[in-house]
This record gives sequence, C-alpha cells and structure tokens, in this order.
Amino acid sequence: MKQEVTNKVFTIANLLSVARLLLLPVFFVLFVVYRLDALGFIVLLVAALTDLVDGYVARATHTVSRLGQQLDPFVDRVFIVVAVFAIFLVGRLPLWLLLALLVRDAAMLVLTVYQHFRLKRAFKVIFLGKVTTVLVMSGFCSLVLWWPLVPGAGVLEASFLPGLGDSSAPLGYGLLYLGAIVSWITAGIYLVRVIRAVPNDRDPDSGSGLSNDRAPDSGSALSNDRDPDSGSASNDRGPDFQIRSDTRSAPMDSKASDGHRGSAVDVAQRAASAAGPAVPEAKEGS
Repeated sequence: MKQEVTNKVFTIANLLSVARLLLLPVFFVLFVVYRLDALGFIVLLVAALTDLVDGYVARATHTVSRLGQQLDPFVDRVFIVVAVFAIFLVGRLPLWLLLALLVRDAAMLVLTVYQHFRLKRAFKVIFLGKVTTVLVMSGFCSLVLWWPLVPGAGVLEASFLPGLGDSSAPLGYGLLYLGAIVSWITAGIYLVRVIRAVPNDRDPDSGSGLSNDRAPDSGSALSNDRDPDSGSASNDRGPDFQIRSDTRSAPMDSKASDGHRGSAVDVAQRAASAAGPAVPEAKEGS
C-alpha cells in the first residue's frame, strides 16, 4: 500500500535523521582527535542504526514526509563523507577506495539536486541503494573497531588492496569492496531513471515537440502552402482560378452594363474631333 506523503516536519523519523547528523561530528572527534576506537565505534554504530530504523518508523507511524524524503539521503551522503575521511586520516583506508566512494556520492548528490529542482520529483531510494548503505556502514564500523579480523583472500598481495593478500585484515575491507561495486551499479540505475524522466519534463523542447511546433515550416506544410505554385495545381488551384475568374469577370460585366452610355459618349467625342481640324483648314484657305 502506498504511503501518503505529508508536509509534517517534526516527526520521529525526521528527528532520527537529525540525530544521526549531530552524531557525526562527535564520532569524528572521538575517533580522529582522541583515537578512542571503542567509543567512536559505538557512536558510529548508533548513527548507522538510526538510518536503518527511521524509514520503518516513518512507514509504521504513517508519517512519511517530504522533508524526510530529502533529509534522509542528504544525511546519508554526509555520513559517508565524514566516516570515509575519518578512517582515511587514521591510515586505515586506501586512497583509491576513498575516491571511489566520494566521487560516487558526489554524483549522487548532483542527481538528487537536479531531480528535486529541475524535475520537481522526490528522490526515491531503490532496494540496491539500501543494500549499498548497509554494506558501506557495516564496513566503516568494522574498520573503526578493527574487528573482526579474517584471513586474507590470498588473491593479490598489494598495499593498496588490504584483505586480498595473505595477511589477515578486518572484514570491513571486503564489505567496502563489495559496497563500492554495488554503489556504482546503483548510481548507474539512478542515472538511467533521471535520463528517462528528462524528455517527459521537456516535452515542449523535445523532438516530438519540435515536429509539432515546426509543422508550418516542415515539408508537408510547404506542400500545402505552396500548392498554388506547385505541379499539382490541377487539383488544388481550381478554387483559386474560380475566385480569380469571378473577380476578373465582375469588371467586364460592369463595363457591358455601361455599354450604351459609353457608346454615346464615344460618338460625341468622335464628332468633336472630326469637326476640330476643319476650322484651321478654312483659315488657311482664306
């Protein structure tokens, strides 16, 4: 059953999202500044659990809100950025994995903002997006606590690929590797959804819109507008000739009706012109 989206602000789910956001600087100080791994792990775990709980709480209490639909993904982005930088600063995360997660989250932020302000649509998290969040947050918690340690995969011995060599490493590396792969697949799915939504939002400027708006300039329109000068004049120029013939025949009929008066005037003018030259000839003779 589809949940009704409300305009409520102060809901339990929204308060959980705000609490998760406020816990992030606390985690950063405990883990990076004071190097308290256990306390940092507890704070990060509580923050991660709020992300897993707030959605269920919103649906269970029928308080799914528009603010929550925008706030929850935003806090998730901030969570990943803070956690990944903190773990990188203490030397427990390779640079390439840092960049892979940050670039993906930057792309997701751009898609979220574009979809909200340009397409006027709420960002809807898909199932793979939730799987990505669970994998990444679980990996972060494992690296912060540096537990549990598992034997290396023995696939490739490289300093920038911890956990794939022979030495043991926290399970969090494997979770982050898998989470990074799933996160990019999820980003591709979101990108396809946004691209498919763009033509519907740009109908007036789309190709179909141009074909309708430019119909007067199209070939079919030219054939209709220029039919009087085209070769198919035998079919379409009949009405034009009928109108023109009517307009030309009208003056001829008016001249015919005035024929009697015109003939009388012509006779008088001819008589005057004939009598005119006779007077000078008489004068020359005298």
